[in-house]
Amino acid sequence: MIISYKRITLLQIDYFFAIAKYLNFTEAAKSLYVSQPSLSKQTAILESEIGVQLFYRTKRNVRLTPAGVVLFKELSGISERIERAIEKSRKPDLGENGTITIGCLEAMDTSIFLPIIVKKFKEKYSSVNVVFERHTFKMLREKLINGTLDIIFTLSFEIDDSLGLLWENVYKQNSSIVMQAINPLANKKDLVFEDFKDENFIMISRDETPNGFDGIISLCRKHGFTPKIVKELPNVESLLLCVESGLGISLVDSNIRMHNNENFKFFKLEDDFISVVMAWQKENMNPVVPLFTNNALNEVKI
Repeated sequence: MIISYKRITLLQIDYFFAIAKYLNFTEAAKSLYVSQPSLSKQTAILESEIGVQLFYRTKRNVRLTPAGVVLFKELSGISERIERAIEKSRKPDLGENGTITIGCLEAMDTSIFLPIIVKKFKEKYSSVNVVFERHTFKMLREKLINGTLDIIFTLSFEIDDSLGLLWENVYKQNSSIVMQAINPLANKKDLVFEDFKDENFIMISRDETPNGFDGIISLCRKHGFTPKIVKELPNVESLLLCVESGLGISLVDSNIRMHNNENFKFFKLEDDFISVVMAWQKENMNPVVPLFTNNALNEVKI
């Protein structure tokens, strides 16, 4: 059962502490510079909202009830903690001496966008320690969700609204078929996607990227065929190795790191696009995260 105390205010808590301190409504009201009726009214609202009586009241004195004693004990120091929290939040260098850990998809060519983002960020926040890691689709997701990574750069089909993520597009590109350079289709003129219907497809496994795997099948069916899948692999490097060895073709994003390898040939799909996205958890409390993401969004142009 979820209990909500939306009507409870910090003012009512302050009133409660004053009464508990003086055990006298008149003295408590004087210490707070408020009227006694106002103090009594807010205390009654607090008791009604909580659902328990906090004070025994008689004509001669005021005493805490057992519930009042527990509330007083549990909330002691809350005002001081709130003041400290506010003071910390007002520090001008908040997060500037922290660390941020960023994950990038393996084989992604980050040179198109990341160096300028990091350069501008470090110019503004030179004391922040920036750590980078490269991982597979699945590992990136898991590390982001468990908090090992603060931010990841991955592909748009990886974003699942159920994971509690915030994300922004960074770079948009076409999808491409990658094939061995000596594949008979590599030099065919007026090539269309349907020409690949009889080719062996090599895919990143569905376990690694469910949305990516299903998206490729949907795209093929949109063009009138179901792909003949001969290999399902755990990472892009393995996929490229198989393509380079002539075991089949694959559908990839166009900014994959290839290092000008002449053993591959690309066929760009004009009607299919994928975006590189920057993603982070909604509940990530690392103060460097908003510094980095806000700065990055000022630098990238979709």
